Amino acid sequence: MNDSAVFQGLARALSTGTPPVAWPFAVWKNLFFDCPLAASTHMQQFVGRQMQEQVQFLNDLVKEQNPSAALSREAAFLQQSALAWSSEMLAVAELVQTRLLNATQSEPPQGRPPQDQPPRDQPPFARAA
Repeated sequence: MNDSAVFQGLARALSTGTPPVAWPFAVWKNLFFDCPLAASTHMQQFVGRQMQEQVQFLNDLVKEQNPSAALSREAAFLQQSALAWSSEMLAVAELVQTRLLNATQSEPPQGRPPQDQPPRDQPPFARAA
């Protein structure tokens, strides 16, 4: 098994001790709509910020007179950018992990208040005496 914390968390959540998924449509919506939408939104915001930083850097680089200083600034920017991308990938992995872990939790259906739900220890049609 992979040693990554993301995979370990998913393995624990999807193990045999996990309660059964109560609402398949909510899980489907979470897995195929909410999770990809949240990840893509997060990535689009990050890419937008990175593009702004790149444009600002290129604007500052044009004003540089010394070629060796420009090259060292470019190397520093690339290093900072690679670090930002790696940390962003970890953030997206954590976001996806939390969304997938939320998909394994049972949720009440929309429109049904919690007080109308039968207690977990009684059958659904049990009557109060």
